[in-house]
Amino acid sequence: MSLSYMDWIEKYNLNFQLHITQLEDSPIYKQIDLKEITENLSTFNNTVVDVISTAKINEKYYFKFKYKDNLIGWCSPKNDTIAYIKNKKQETKIVNDENIENDLNKLLEIDTQKLKENWFKIFISDFYAIFNNEIYCSIMLKDELLGFINLKDISFFINYKKDFEFIADEVNLYKDSKLEKTVIENFEHDSKLYSSLGGFEKFNGVRVIINGKRYWTDINNTNISIEKSVVETLDEVIIDALIYQLQEKVKTQNEFYSNQIIKLRDNIKELKEQEKKTKQNIKKLKEIL
Repeated sequence: MSLSYMDWIEKYNLNFQLHITQLEDSPIYKQIDLKEITENLSTFNNTVVDVISTAKINEKYYFKFKYKDNLIGWCSPKNDTIAYIKNKKQETKIVNDENIENDLNKLLEIDTQKLKENWFKIFISDFYAIFNNEIYCSIMLKDELLGFINLKDISFFINYKKDFEFIADEVNLYKDSKLEKTVIENFEHDSKLYSSLGGFEKFNGVRVIINGKRYWTDINNTNISIEKSVVETLDEVIIDALIYQLQEKVKTQNEFYSNQIIKLRDNIKELKEQEKKTKQNIKKLKEIL
């Protein structure tokens, strides 16, 4: 039997956040045995909390959560609670501006005017929001959250380095990914090999290096084929996030042990210096005696 996205969360103890939207009474339990009630979940309405553990009991999911670094207890919020899942930073583009006024932006009462004015730009997305079993991507511009866009309306930049050739006689090089701002017209490529850096799904622009400079060009004028995105379903979102979190944990552990090794080397160096001074002092003492 295949695992659902919630099974993945429980099995591998994914860390994420819940945006509680609970006006009705719902108990918070002290322990996973669900015997002692400590608080009511409605007191955390419209609050973002940190989930540190997940458990499935009688076909129902319970979450152990913290708020402001204080352990609160176990809860089982209603199904339309929003889950925020941290992931690696990715360059993104919005495919079209028709679905900016979506259910999640409306629920969170996000003013989407700035997003509508800038929808054609390249954004950064570093976390997903899951709401009513739909996946939304955070849309960041210069560290400002402008709103959320459904995954189906998002194009991710796919990084890769490949040599390629132009297959068309007339080729233009552009400043922008929308291929609107021409930098060089009728570029004389002479059928040479050039390097590509990647491109956005669902768009024709591909980022390339020509004579040491970066440009955008039409992928249809090249022999490049862009790889398919690995994130399309809820399961893939969770697996992608799990991989990212594991990589971050390994990175943190490596940094910790590297720092410990540096400290140990410094201590050894200091001990050797101290040993050297001690030997010198003993030598001097013997000379006096």
